Amino acid sequence: MRACILVCLLGLAAAPALAADHTPAGERLLLAPPTGWQPVQLSRTDKMVVTRLYPPGQDEKSWTEILTVQIYPKSGQTARQFADSIVQYTRDACEAAGPSAVNEKPVNGYPMASVSVTCSKGKASGQGGFVLVTAIQGKDALYAVQRQWRGAPFGPRDTPAFPPDMLRQWSAFIHNVSLCDTRDSRHPCP
Repeated sequence: MRACILVCLLGLAAAPALAADHTPAGERLLLAPPTGWQPVQLSRTDKMVVTRLYPPGQDEKSWTEILTVQIYPKSGQTARQFADSIVQYTRDACEAAGPSAVNEKPVNGYPMASVSVTCSKGKASGQGGFVLVTAIQGKDALYAVQRQWRGAPFGPRDTPAFPPDMLRQWSAFIHNVSLCDTRDSRHPCP
């Protein structure tokens, strides 16, 4: 069963699946955070809500994997524009960046764009990295979910030293990210 992130609606960092009668009507970003990951709300303003989740034993300074959920209420940015901005940011912040093609397809009737990008060596961190991003353009907000890995730097033509099975797990995770709206039968909630 999916868990539900209700960052924009309730101001919570993460919540298990909640009964509809306990949650205000509206859009719901649906995802199942990895077991044991701890949420930390980084920012909450009228323009954005940012929550990060860390694996057990990791934090802002010591992470190798991180999950970031960003919500931009009344954003004029499309899902594709958000994905493109991640590619550009990575190109600016890395010695060499390798983006995949942006994949655009609807999810539960909403426009969605996904992209993955490698970073051979961050200019500030000195570490290599990989990010997998999905952005969904809702009626009320733009929703973005990012999974990131960082580790030893690698050459522009080399493969990052991912943990075994990481990409399969991430792919399964990101394919279950969705958006629904309790007010609109065109975007049904589970």
